[in-house]
Amino acid sequence: MAQTVGPTEDLPEAIGRLASDTTEMGIVVCDAFRYSCAGLFVPEPESARFAIESAGWAVTARAVLDRRVRDVIQRYVPIGDDMRRIAELRQAVSEYSRIADLSGHIADWSLVLAGQGDELLQRYAPDAPDILGMLISLVYQQMRGAFLVTAARNLEQAQVLVQRDEEVQEFSAALLVRLQYAIKQEPFAALPLQRLVMIATNIREVNASVVAICKGVLPASAVLSPPPVY
Repeated sequence: MAQTVGPTEDLPEAIGRLASDTTEMGIVVCDAFRYSCAGLFVPEPESARFAIESAGWAVTARAVLDRRVRDVIQRYVPIGDDMRRIAELRQAVSEYSRIADLSGHIADWSLVLAGQGDELLQRYAPDAPDILGMLISLVYQQMRGAFLVTAARNLEQAQVLVQRDEEVQEFSAALLVRLQYAIKQEPFAALPLQRLVMIATNIREVNASVVAICKGVLPASAVLSPPPVY
């Protein structure tokens, strides 16, 4: 990842390179999320360690990109749409860093569960593993969709991802209801089930960061408008 403004770059090139490096950060963080969730289904200590290490890498990447943003602003003194684009990318960097941190927590809890999360859910709520799988898959798709938003400021894609947040919330709520019921019914299993609650909550928060990236590029009217009716 480049760390300084190129000596011969003009402003559009500098912004383009910042967008590319921000998207690169998002790709690494997306992989960290995927690997952190893998440990819920099978023992994957190496995958969990990758996710935890990625959270540390993201701290450095954020510092580098924040410095790049300051360099671009100081050198070019951007205004108008250029300044807005830089602000959008800076927010995306912050949200990707948050996703990396959330993924690290998911990996930590997955390590403790030692690949038994799926089995634990099956024991107390037979349909919960399918709900968890759908939730993870949907949020992973949301993260991959965000690449187009940071790389190319794709407003149509941003609108789609914001609208799909409702679906994520529905899966998350369904899973949490089952987990909370199981905790009340099986107090001796409360600790591992509570870890699953925290994992589900963190997965939901990962999507909240994706939505924040998308809302950052959309005009207020597009964010507030209801989804289209087909």
